[in-house]
Amino acid sequence: MALSIFVPIGYVATLVVSMLVFSRIYRRRSALNMAKSYQPWFPEGHEARDIYQTLVAADPPAPEAVLKAALLNRAMTDVRRITRMRDDKQALGTLLEKGSIGDETMARFALAEKELEAEILDVVSEANTFREGWGQLIFPTASEMVAHLKHKEVYYEIQRQRAAEVKKLEDEGKPVPKATVELPPLVTPSGTKIEIQGGPAAAGGPAVAGEPMPPGGGPVPNGPNGPGISLPMTGSGADARVTLPNGLQIHPAQLAAIMQGPLPPNLAPQQAAMLMQARAQLQALQEQAMAQAQAQGHEQDEETKAVSGAREETLSEAKKETNAAPASKTATVEDGGDDA
Repeated sequence: MALSIFVPIGYVATLVVSMLVFSRIYRRRSALNMAKSYQPWFPEGHEARDIYQTLVAADPPAPEAVLKAALLNRAMTDVRRITRMRDDKQALGTLLEKGSIGDETMARFALAEKELEAEILDVVSEANTFREGWGQLIFPTASEMVAHLKHKEVYYEIQRQRAAEVKKLEDEGKPVPKATVELPPLVTPSGTKIEIQGGPAAAGGPAVAGEPMPPGGGPVPNGPNGPGISLPMTGSGADARVTLPNGLQIHPAQLAAIMQGPLPPNLAPQQAAMLMQARAQLQALQEQAMAQAQAQGHEQDEETKAVSGAREETLSEAKKETNAAPASKTATVEDGGDDA
């Protein structure tokens, strides 16, 4: 009995459908397993991006200068990650050829690359919202700033290494050689202080200032934009920390989020309480600085009024003397004419 032509066609169709169903189920299960066991390539998260998004969503809105600084800090973090992933890609390629790593690691790396590409596009689009064309310049600027921070770290590491070597020689009782080359200070020396301005131009935003801070972190009488308060800062770049009046240390870019706008909702209750306490203390210091500035302004106004009053009296006396002199001269001439 001859077989129908539809039998092989049905067999092939059944085989193809079975393979498609199996492939779909296998891919779905593989994706679920990868999602369950997925570990981000950068487990520390993206703090700079979270800070920028918090400032953008702040109510009242943060000043434009603060937003630009936060976006630039975000771009600097992306530049560091680009450099790290470029180095990791070469090492992973070598390990994959040797069979030391599996496909899951390469899949994680590929996913991290896509996330970083999306992050770069987001930063560029955000930069163009501030000024058209800034998106093409923000990453070169961030690269220069990252290189400058690396230079500063190397520069300060020289001083720390020298201090350690000097201490080691002193402990061993050996003579300490004198430095033949003195290291010149950098443009931004260590121990820089963060000043929170109280004037309307700053609107509570942080600004770097090199003025000396009064004892205890009190108010600065005359800041660049009016009265403000100065806080000590240690470290640089991502390791920079500002010490608040209650002893809490935070990143300088988080100052604006503390001074205005709601706090991030994912904070621990204890940390949120400390941040609220720091905000109240900073606001009290700002009010004190404003009161001192107003008192000084009132004193200056009184001094100005006194000086202007004395000047008016002097001018009036001079006018009287000037008017009296021609009158006496005229009288003398007339008397002389009568005698003649």
